[in-house]
Amino acid sequence: MSDEPYTSTEVVEESGRFVVMLDVVFPDGVVRHRLGESHSRSRAELAAKLYRATADRDAGPGWGM
Repeated sequence: MSDEPYTSTEVVEESGRFVVMLDVVFPDGVVRHRLGESHSRSRAELAAKLYRATADRDAGPGWGM
């Protein structure tokens, strides 16, 4: 397995709002971040797409966070 983390986004509905979640999978575990929420699914899906593209682009060597 590669040491590079894998990222994915998901839009989930909570109490009539659409929430963008970012999952980062490391070799030793998973971290889930709640990034934001929106009134409409289409806006949340657009935000999820942008967050995912940024996370994939900014994944530096070793993810020294």
